[in-house]
Amino acid sequence: MSRFKTSCEELSFGKMSVTYDFITIKEPITSLSYDEENGYHAEAKDVKQLIDKYLQQKNYDHIFVCIKLGDNAHPNDIPVYDWIGLGGMDYLGIGFSNIRLPNSNNNYTYKYDARINTFPEEVFIHEFLHSLERISKEYGYDRPNLHDYEKYSYKNERLIGLKKWYKDYMNSEIKTDNGKIGLNKEIYSLKPNNEENFKFTYTLKEFDEPQNVIEEIKMIITKALSNINNLLIMKEENKI
Repeated sequence: MSRFKTSCEELSFGKMSVTYDFITIKEPITSLSYDEENGYHAEAKDVKQLIDKYLQQKNYDHIFVCIKLGDNAHPNDIPVYDWIGLGGMDYLGIGFSNIRLPNSNNNYTYKYDARINTFPEEVFIHEFLHSLERISKEYGYDRPNLHDYEKYSYKNERLIGLKKWYKDYMNSEIKTDNGKIGLNKEIYSLKPNNEENFKFTYTLKEFDEPQNVIEEIKMIITKALSNINNLLIMKEENKI
């Protein structure tokens, strides 16, 4: 994370700066999500019970959930030989990435090594850029797909991975026949929405669905009362 902080500032030419909290959570995860494309991974619904108390203490822009799904000492565990990232997600308006770390503690991806890997923070850069890519799309800014580096003649190099691609991507320096493209600089000034952006709010249970008719009726009544209350408040303000 220390290298991620430095690299974000350097690769963006100072357009973004990073501060972070590193939190170790010892409570076990009791569920994992699965799909054919991504395999087993942690989505927000799998970890919300573990991270909500930390999100209530500060306004964060992004969450990295880093987990090991197995260990080489246990042959029946899920095999992970290199980092596997899943980005472009969000939770409560906050960018969300899941990084599955290699099972071996001696894996070269964990640390800087001038002979093998001089860009170990690449996984964090890559998954964070997926969130900026998604925000760009939501706000209507044109941008190349993050995975299309080969289309623009960039290569995954031995010591630095896709570092050159990320730098040009973050600064709109990707050369094309129609000029240079990449992330619009305005993206760096856009922050996720949070409760402070709204005057009238009420808490939703993000992943809970009504389990029976009674619960469904209660949910409808609760929302209706909240809407009525907000309407009355707004009418009162209009009188003033």
